[in-house]
Amino acid sequence: MGEPAVRVDGIYKKFGLTTREALRYGLIDAGRRLVGRTKDSEHLRPGEFWALQDVCFELAPGESIGIMGVNGSGKTTLLRILNGAFSPDRGRAELRGRVGALIAAGAGFAPMLTGRENVYINGSLLGMSRQQLDRQFDAIVHWSGLEQFIDMPVKHYSSGMAVRLGFAVAILGEPDVLLVDEVLAVGDAGFQKRCYERIHQIIRNGTAVVFISHAVGAIWAICRKGLFLDKGVSSGVISVQDMARRYELANYRTMRDQADADASGAGQSLSLGARASKAGLIHGLETCDAKTGRPKSEFAFREPIMLRMRFRLEEDVPDMVVRYAFDAVHYKFIAATDNAYADGDGIVALGKGEHTASVVLEAPAFRPGAYQAHCSIGRKSVGIHLDYIAAAASFVIQPPEDRLFYDDDSPAVMHLDARHRLLEGESA
Repeated sequence: MGEPAVRVDGIYKKFGLTTREALRYGLIDAGRRLVGRTKDSEHLRPGEFWALQDVCFELAPGESIGIMGVNGSGKTTLLRILNGAFSPDRGRAELRGRVGALIAAGAGFAPMLTGRENVYINGSLLGMSRQQLDRQFDAIVHWSGLEQFIDMPVKHYSSGMAVRLGFAVAILGEPDVLLVDEVLAVGDAGFQKRCYERIHQIIRNGTAVVFISHAVGAIWAICRKGLFLDKGVSSGVISVQDMARRYELANYRTMRDQADADASGAGQSLSLGARASKAGLIHGLETCDAKTGRPKSEFAFREPIMLRMRFRLEEDVPDMVVRYAFDAVHYKFIAATDNAYADGDGIVALGKGEHTASVVLEAPAFRPGAYQAHCSIGRKSVGIHLDYIAAAASFVIQPPEDRLFYDDDSPAVMHLDARHRLLEGESA
Protein backbone atom coordinates (compact mmCIF):
# COMPACT_ATOMS: atom_id res chain seq x y z
CA MET A 1 0.00 0.00 0.00
CA GLY A 2 1.29 3.48 -0.90
CA GLU A 3 1.68 6.50 1.34
CA PRO A 4 -1.55 8.05 2.70
CA ALA A 5 -2.74 11.28 1.13
CA VAL A 6 -3.56 12.65 4.61
CA ARG A 7 -1.91 11.66 7.88
CA VAL A 8 -2.94 13.35 11.14
CA ASP A 9 -0.88 12.15 14.09
CA GLY A 10 -1.72 13.25 17.66
CA ILE A 11 -2.69 16.86 16.96
CA TYR A 12 -3.20 19.19 19.92
CA LYS A 13 -4.12 22.86 19.61
CA LYS A 14 -4.76 25.40 22.37
CA PHE A 15 -6.01 28.99 22.37
CA GLY A 16 -6.38 31.82 24.84
CA LEU A 17 -9.86 32.37 26.21
CA THR A 18 -9.57 36.11 25.62
CA THR A 19 -7.78 38.31 23.08
CA ARG A 20 -5.60 39.67 25.87
CA GLU A 21 -4.43 36.21 26.93
CA ALA A 22 -3.87 35.15 23.32
CA LEU A 23 -1.69 38.21 22.62
CA ARG A 24 0.25 37.85 25.87
CA TYR A 25 1.07 34.19 25.31
CA GLY A 26 1.79 34.84 21.65
CA LEU A 27 4.45 37.41 22.63
CA ILE A 28 5.89 35.04 25.23
CA ASP A 29 6.14 32.19 22.72
CA ALA A 30 7.69 34.49 20.09
CA GLY A 31 10.28 35.60 22.65
CA ARG A 32 11.12 31.99 23.51
CA ARG A 33 11.70 31.22 19.83
CA LEU A 34 13.98 34.24 19.45
CA VAL A 35 16.30 32.89 22.14
CA GLY A 36 16.23 29.38 20.72
CA ARG A 37 13.72 27.86 23.13
CA THR A 38 10.46 26.12 22.27
CA LYS A 39 7.07 27.13 23.61
CA ASP A 40 5.31 25.07 26.27
CA SER A 41 3.01 22.87 24.21
CA GLU A 42 2.43 20.25 26.92
CA HIS A 43 0.41 22.21 29.47
CA LEU A 44 -2.40 24.71 29.60
CA ARG A 45 -1.47 28.09 31.03
CA PRO A 46 -4.02 30.18 32.96
CA GLY A 47 -6.62 31.50 30.51
CA GLU A 48 -6.05 28.81 27.85
CA PHE A 49 -8.13 25.84 26.67
CA TRP A 50 -7.57 22.85 24.39
CA ALA A 51 -9.40 23.31 21.10
CA LEU A 52 -8.13 19.92 19.88
CA GLN A 53 -6.71 16.97 21.78
CA ASP A 54 -4.92 13.95 20.29
CA VAL A 55 -6.68 13.88 16.92
CA CYS A 56 -5.48 11.04 14.68
CA PHE A 57 -6.58 9.64 11.31
CA GLU A 58 -5.28 8.65 7.89
CA LEU A 59 -6.79 8.91 4.42
CA ALA A 60 -5.59 7.01 1.37
CA PRO A 61 -6.06 8.48 -2.13
CA GLY A 62 -9.72 8.14 -3.10
CA GLU A 63 -10.97 7.91 0.49
CA SER A 64 -13.31 10.34 2.24
CA ILE A 65 -13.93 11.10 5.90
CA GLY A 66 -16.73 13.14 7.46
CA ILE A 67 -16.13 15.20 10.59
CA MET A 68 -19.03 16.25 12.81
CA GLY A 69 -19.46 17.99 16.15
CA VAL A 70 -21.61 20.70 17.68
CA ASN A 71 -20.50 24.32 17.43
CA GLY A 72 -17.20 24.91 19.20
CA SER A 73 -16.05 21.30 18.98
CA GLY A 74 -12.89 22.10 16.97
CA LYS A 75 -13.91 21.11 13.44
CA THR A 76 -12.83 24.29 11.65
CA THR A 77 -9.67 24.53 13.77
CA LEU A 78 -8.70 21.07 12.53
CA LEU A 79 -9.37 22.05 8.91
CA ARG A 80 -7.31 25.22 9.29
CA ILE A 81 -4.42 23.14 10.60
CA LEU A 82 -4.73 20.81 7.62
CA ASN A 83 -4.79 23.84 5.32
CA GLY A 84 -1.68 25.33 6.93
CA ALA A 85 -3.42 28.39 8.38
CA PHE A 86 -2.71 27.21 11.95
CA SER A 87 0.19 25.21 13.29
CA PRO A 88 -0.53 22.56 15.94
CA ASP A 89 0.95 22.85 19.41
CA ARG A 90 1.71 19.15 19.35
CA GLY A 91 1.48 16.42 16.75
CA ARG A 92 1.81 16.52 13.00
CA ALA A 93 -0.37 16.81 9.90
CA GLU A 94 0.94 15.64 6.52
CA LEU A 95 -0.89 16.19 3.24
CA ARG A 96 0.62 14.92 -0.01
CA GLY A 97 0.09 16.68 -3.31
CA ARG A 98 -2.03 19.63 -4.31
CA VAL A 99 -4.56 20.73 -1.66
CA GLY A 100 -7.87 22.42 -2.43
CA ALA A 101 -9.71 24.03 0.47
CA LEU A 102 -13.15 25.52 0.98
CA ILE A 103 -13.23 26.70 4.59
CA ALA A 104 -15.31 29.90 4.46
CA ALA A 105 -17.26 31.80 1.86
CA GLY A 106 -14.78 33.93 -0.03
CA ALA A 107 -11.85 32.86 2.15
CA GLY A 108 -8.61 33.83 0.44
CA PHE A 109 -10.31 36.23 -1.97
CA ALA A 110 -9.08 39.80 -2.21
CA PRO A 111 -12.34 41.81 -2.01
CA MET A 112 -11.08 44.78 -4.05
CA LEU A 113 -9.96 42.56 -6.95
CA THR A 114 -12.25 41.10 -9.59
CA GLY A 115 -13.40 37.51 -9.78
CA ARG A 116 -11.06 36.98 -12.73
CA GLU A 117 -8.03 38.22 -10.80
CA ASN A 118 -8.97 36.12 -7.78
CA VAL A 119 -9.23 32.97 -9.92
CA TYR A 120 -5.59 33.37 -10.93
CA ILE A 121 -4.44 34.25 -7.41
CA ASN A 122 -6.27 31.34 -5.77
CA GLY A 123 -5.27 28.94 -8.50
CA SER A 124 -1.62 29.81 -8.05
CA LEU A 125 -1.94 29.31 -4.29
CA LEU A 126 -3.27 25.82 -5.04
CA GLY A 127 -0.15 25.10 -7.07
CA MET A 128 -1.58 25.62 -10.57
CA SER A 129 0.65 27.20 -13.20
CA ARG A 130 -0.38 30.18 -15.32
CA GLN A 131 -0.72 27.85 -18.32
CA GLN A 132 -2.99 25.48 -16.39
CA LEU A 133 -5.15 28.37 -15.24
CA ASP A 134 -5.41 29.72 -18.78
CA ARG A 135 -6.62 26.29 -19.96
CA GLN A 136 -9.09 25.86 -17.10
CA PHE A 137 -10.30 29.44 -16.80
CA ASP A 138 -13.37 29.17 -19.06
CA ALA A 139 -14.40 25.90 -17.39
CA ILE A 140 -14.02 27.46 -13.93
CA VAL A 141 -16.15 30.47 -14.83
CA HIS A 142 -18.78 28.33 -16.60
CA TRP A 143 -18.97 25.92 -13.66
CA SER A 144 -19.44 28.78 -11.20
CA GLY A 145 -22.14 30.35 -13.39
CA LEU A 146 -20.57 33.79 -12.96
CA GLU A 147 -19.81 34.68 -16.58
CA GLN A 148 -21.72 37.97 -16.23
CA PHE A 149 -19.97 38.93 -12.99
CA ILE A 150 -16.42 37.63 -13.41
CA ASP A 151 -14.98 41.14 -13.90
CA MET A 152 -16.85 42.62 -10.96
CA PRO A 153 -15.00 43.21 -7.64
CA VAL A 154 -15.50 40.27 -5.28
CA LYS A 155 -16.62 42.61 -2.50
CA HIS A 156 -19.92 42.92 -4.38
CA TYR A 157 -20.44 39.12 -4.55
CA SER A 158 -23.02 37.42 -2.36
CA SER A 159 -21.80 34.61 -0.11
CA GLY A 160 -23.30 32.11 -2.56
CA MET A 161 -21.44 33.65 -5.50
CA ALA A 162 -18.14 33.61 -3.58
CA VAL A 163 -18.61 29.95 -2.66
CA ARG A 164 -19.45 28.97 -6.23
CA LEU A 165 -16.30 30.63 -7.54
CA GLY A 166 -14.12 29.27 -4.74
CA PHE A 167 -15.47 25.75 -5.21
CA ALA A 168 -14.94 25.89 -8.97
CA VAL A 169 -11.29 26.93 -8.54
CA ALA A 170 -10.62 24.31 -5.86
CA ILE A 171 -12.30 21.37 -7.53
CA LEU A 172 -11.46 22.00 -11.19
CA GLY A 173 -7.83 22.34 -10.20
CA GLU A 174 -7.87 18.53 -9.71
CA PRO A 175 -6.55 18.54 -6.13
CA ASP A 176 -4.99 15.49 -4.52
CA VAL A 177 -6.66 16.46 -1.23
CA LEU A 178 -9.90 18.45 -0.91
CA LEU A 179 -10.89 20.10 2.39
CA VAL A 180 -14.53 21.19 2.57
CA ASP A 181 -16.19 23.01 5.45
CA GLU A 182 -19.91 23.80 5.82
CA VAL A 183 -19.74 26.44 3.06
CA LEU A 184 -21.73 24.40 0.52
CA ALA A 185 -24.83 24.99 2.67
CA VAL A 186 -25.12 28.56 1.34
CA GLY A 187 -25.71 27.35 -2.21
CA ASP A 188 -29.09 26.52 -3.70
CA ALA A 189 -30.26 22.95 -4.24
CA GLY A 190 -29.07 22.81 -7.86
CA PHE A 191 -25.59 24.03 -6.97
CA GLN A 192 -25.29 21.59 -4.08
CA LYS A 193 -26.28 18.70 -6.33
CA ARG A 194 -23.57 19.63 -8.84
CA CYS A 195 -21.02 19.94 -6.01
CA TYR A 196 -21.79 16.49 -4.64
CA GLU A 197 -21.66 14.94 -8.09
CA ARG A 198 -18.28 16.56 -8.72
CA ILE A 199 -16.95 15.45 -5.33
CA HIS A 200 -17.97 11.87 -6.08
CA GLN A 201 -16.20 12.11 -9.42
CA ILE A 202 -12.88 13.34 -8.00
CA ILE A 203 -13.01 10.72 -5.24
CA ARG A 204 -13.29 8.07 -7.96
CA ASN A 205 -10.31 9.71 -9.64
CA GLY A 206 -8.20 9.37 -6.48
CA THR A 207 -8.74 12.61 -4.51
CA ALA A 208 -8.86 12.28 -0.72
CA VAL A 209 -11.69 14.33 0.81
CA VAL A 210 -12.07 15.71 4.34
CA PHE A 211 -15.67 16.90 4.64
CA ILE A 212 -17.17 18.89 7.53
CA SER A 213 -20.90 19.44 7.74
CA HIS A 214 -23.80 19.71 10.16
CA ALA A 215 -25.98 17.89 7.61
CA VAL A 216 -26.07 14.16 8.32
CA GLY A 217 -27.43 13.49 4.83
CA ALA A 218 -24.52 15.30 3.16
CA ILE A 219 -21.95 13.33 5.17
CA TRP A 220 -23.83 10.11 4.47
CA ALA A 221 -23.82 10.81 0.72
CA ILE A 222 -20.07 11.49 0.44
CA CYS A 223 -18.14 9.80 3.24
CA ARG A 224 -17.33 6.20 4.05
CA LYS A 225 -15.99 6.79 7.56
CA GLY A 226 -16.33 9.44 10.22
CA LEU A 227 -14.74 11.25 13.14
CA PHE A 228 -16.75 12.91 15.90
CA LEU A 229 -15.31 15.81 17.89
CA ASP A 230 -16.63 16.67 21.36
CA LYS A 231 -15.00 19.81 22.82
CA GLY A 232 -11.86 19.01 20.85
CA VAL A 233 -11.68 15.35 21.90
CA SER A 234 -11.73 12.90 19.01
CA SER A 235 -13.78 9.72 18.82
CA GLY A 236 -11.17 8.17 16.56
CA VAL A 237 -12.18 6.82 13.16
CA ILE A 238 -15.65 5.25 13.37
CA SER A 239 -18.49 4.43 11.00
CA VAL A 240 -20.60 7.22 9.55
CA GLN A 241 -23.62 5.75 11.36
CA ASP A 242 -21.91 5.87 14.76
CA MET A 243 -20.64 9.39 14.13
CA ALA A 244 -24.12 10.62 13.18
CA ARG A 245 -25.68 9.05 16.29
CA ARG A 246 -23.10 10.71 18.53
CA TYR A 247 -23.69 14.04 16.78
CA GLU A 248 -27.46 13.78 17.12
CA LEU A 249 -27.22 12.84 20.79
CA ALA A 250 -24.87 15.79 21.46
CA ASN A 251 -27.39 18.11 19.82
CA TYR A 252 -30.27 16.67 21.87
CA ARG A 253 -28.30 17.20 25.08
CA THR A 254 -27.56 20.79 24.06
CA MET A 255 -31.24 21.41 23.33
CA ARG A 256 -32.26 19.91 26.68
CA ASP A 257 -29.70 22.00 28.59
CA GLN A 258 -30.85 25.16 26.82
CA ALA A 259 -34.49 24.34 27.55
CA ASP A 260 -33.62 23.81 31.22
CA ALA A 261 -31.78 27.14 31.30
CA ASP A 262 -34.75 28.91 29.73
CA ALA A 263 -37.16 27.25 32.15
CA SER A 264 -35.12 28.33 35.17
CA GLY A 265 -35.32 31.92 33.96
CA ALA A 266 -38.25 33.84 32.62
CA GLY A 267 -40.25 30.83 31.44
CA GLN A 268 -40.28 29.10 34.80
CA SER A 269 -41.21 32.27 36.67
CA LEU A 270 -44.19 32.65 34.37
CA SER A 271 -45.29 29.09 35.01
CA LEU A 272 -45.09 29.62 38.77
CA GLY A 273 -47.16 32.73 38.39
CA ALA A 274 -49.87 30.67 36.66
CA ARG A 275 -50.78 28.84 39.89
CA ALA A 276 -54.45 29.42 40.27
CA SER A 277 -55.32 28.04 43.69
CA LYS A 278 -53.98 27.53 47.21
CA ALA A 279 -55.74 24.17 47.38
CA GLY A 280 -52.75 22.29 46.00
CA LEU A 281 -49.02 22.71 45.50
CA ILE A 282 -46.70 20.66 43.26
CA HIS A 283 -43.29 20.15 44.84
CA GLY A 284 -41.62 18.84 41.69
CA LEU A 285 -41.52 16.38 38.80
CA GLU A 286 -38.71 13.99 37.92
CA THR A 287 -38.15 11.46 35.15
CA CYS A 288 -37.03 8.02 36.33
CA ASP A 289 -35.99 4.58 35.21
CA ALA A 290 -39.22 2.59 34.91
CA LYS A 291 -37.62 -0.53 36.46
CA THR A 292 -35.62 0.91 39.35
CA GLY A 293 -37.45 4.18 40.00
CA ARG A 294 -34.14 6.03 40.10
CA PRO A 295 -33.95 9.52 38.55
CA LYS A 296 -32.78 9.43 34.94
CA SER A 297 -32.74 11.99 32.13
CA GLU A 298 -31.77 9.94 29.04
CA PHE A 299 -33.71 7.01 27.64
CA ALA A 300 -33.17 4.58 24.80
CA PHE A 301 -35.54 4.66 21.83
CA ARG A 302 -38.89 3.12 22.92
CA GLU A 303 -37.65 2.55 26.48
CA PRO A 304 -40.38 2.90 29.15
CA ILE A 305 -40.25 6.19 31.08
CA MET A 306 -41.50 6.82 34.60
CA LEU A 307 -42.53 10.30 35.68
CA ARG A 308 -42.96 10.94 39.39
CA MET A 309 -44.66 13.99 40.83
CA ARG A 310 -44.82 14.99 44.49
CA PHE A 311 -47.52 17.37 45.64
CA ARG A 312 -49.47 18.54 48.66
CA LEU A 313 -53.23 19.01 48.98
CA GLU A 314 -54.58 21.58 51.44
CA GLU A 315 -58.06 20.05 51.38
CA ASP A 316 -59.77 16.77 50.51
CA VAL A 317 -60.21 16.21 46.76
CA PRO A 318 -62.92 13.69 45.81
CA ASP A 319 -62.13 13.57 42.09
CA MET A 320 -58.37 13.91 41.71
CA VAL A 321 -56.92 14.31 38.20
CA VAL A 322 -53.17 14.27 37.52
CA ARG A 323 -52.04 15.28 34.04
CA TYR A 324 -48.75 15.31 32.15
CA ALA A 325 -48.11 17.04 28.83
CA PHE A 326 -45.06 16.94 26.58
CA ASP A 327 -43.43 19.13 23.98
CA ALA A 328 -40.41 18.54 21.78
CA VAL A 329 -38.58 21.83 22.47
CA HIS A 330 -39.25 23.13 18.95
CA TYR A 331 -42.98 22.36 19.18
CA LYS A 332 -45.66 22.75 21.81
CA PHE A 333 -47.77 20.08 23.49
CA ILE A 334 -47.38 17.13 21.16
CA ALA A 335 -48.89 14.65 23.62
CA ALA A 336 -50.68 14.43 26.96
CA THR A 337 -51.93 11.80 29.37
CA ASP A 338 -53.84 11.81 32.65
CA ASN A 339 -55.27 9.31 35.10
CA ALA A 340 -58.84 10.01 33.99
CA TYR A 341 -58.42 8.29 30.64
CA ALA A 342 -55.47 5.88 31.05
CA ASP A 343 -54.99 2.51 32.70
CA GLY A 344 -54.26 2.45 36.43
CA ASP A 345 -56.06 3.78 39.48
CA GLY A 346 -58.24 6.17 37.50
CA ILE A 347 -59.97 9.07 39.22
CA VAL A 348 -59.61 8.68 42.97
CA ALA A 349 -60.40 10.57 46.15
CA LEU A 350 -57.36 11.89 47.99
CA GLY A 351 -57.24 13.47 51.40
CA LYS A 352 -55.41 16.52 52.62
CA GLY A 353 -51.64 16.01 52.90
CA GLU A 354 -48.58 14.87 50.95
CA HIS A 355 -48.96 12.60 47.92
CA THR A 356 -46.93 11.07 45.11
CA ALA A 357 -48.23 10.35 41.63
CA SER A 358 -46.37 8.29 39.08
CA VAL A 359 -46.98 7.27 35.51
CA VAL A 360 -45.08 4.80 33.34
CA LEU A 361 -45.09 5.51 29.62
CA GLU A 362 -44.90 2.06 28.05
CA ALA A 363 -42.72 2.02 24.90
CA PRO A 364 -43.45 5.70 24.19
CA ALA A 365 -43.54 6.72 20.55
CA PHE A 366 -41.22 9.70 21.02
CA ARG A 367 -38.78 10.17 18.19
CA PRO A 368 -35.12 10.67 19.18
CA GLY A 369 -34.68 14.20 20.46
CA ALA A 370 -35.03 16.53 23.46
CA TYR A 371 -38.34 16.86 25.29
CA GLN A 372 -39.93 18.80 28.13
CA ALA A 373 -42.61 17.53 30.49
CA HIS A 374 -45.28 19.72 32.09
CA CYS A 375 -47.47 18.63 34.98
CA SER A 376 -50.68 19.67 36.69
CA ILE A 377 -53.09 18.58 39.40
CA GLY A 378 -56.78 19.35 39.39
CA ARG A 379 -60.35 18.17 39.94
CA LYS A 380 -62.49 16.57 37.26
CA SER A 381 -65.51 18.65 38.31
CA VAL A 382 -63.64 21.97 38.34
CA GLY A 383 -62.26 23.46 35.14
CA ILE A 384 -59.19 25.03 36.72
CA HIS A 385 -55.83 23.69 37.86
CA LEU A 386 -55.09 23.34 41.52
CA ASP A 387 -51.48 23.76 40.43
CA TYR A 388 -49.53 23.66 37.18
CA ILE A 389 -45.81 23.81 36.33
CA ALA A 390 -44.56 24.27 32.78
CA ALA A 391 -41.22 22.71 31.81
CA ALA A 392 -41.06 20.90 35.14
CA ALA A 393 -38.66 18.26 33.79
CA SER A 394 -36.72 17.50 30.62
CA PHE A 395 -35.33 14.35 29.05
CA VAL A 396 -33.57 13.03 25.96
CA ILE A 397 -34.53 10.10 23.73
CA GLN A 398 -31.36 8.59 22.29
CA PRO A 399 -31.04 7.58 18.63
CA PRO A 400 -31.76 3.86 18.13
CA GLU A 401 -28.84 1.51 17.53
CA ASP A 402 -30.43 -0.48 14.73
CA ARG A 403 -31.02 2.34 12.25
CA LEU A 404 -30.05 5.94 11.54
CA PHE A 405 -32.95 7.29 9.52
CA TYR A 406 -36.39 6.84 10.97
CA ASP A 407 -39.67 5.72 9.50
CA ASP A 408 -42.63 8.07 9.39
CA ASP A 409 -44.94 5.71 11.28
CA SER A 410 -44.51 7.51 14.62
CA PRO A 411 -46.66 10.66 14.46
CA ALA A 412 -45.68 13.82 16.28
CA VAL A 413 -49.03 13.76 18.10
CA MET A 414 -49.54 10.33 19.58
CA HIS A 415 -51.50 8.32 22.10
CA LEU A 416 -49.30 7.27 25.02
CA ASP A 417 -49.87 3.83 26.53
CA ALA A 418 -49.54 4.56 30.22
CA ARG A 419 -50.04 3.07 33.68
CA HIS A 420 -50.90 5.61 36.42
CA ARG A 421 -50.69 5.24 40.19
CA LEU A 422 -51.65 7.67 42.95
CA LEU A 423 -50.17 6.99 46.38
CA GLU A 424 -51.11 8.61 49.65
CA GLY A 425 -48.92 9.91 52.45
CA GLU A 426 -45.65 8.35 53.56
CA SER A 427 -46.39 5.08 51.70
CA ALA A 428 -45.26 6.92 48.55
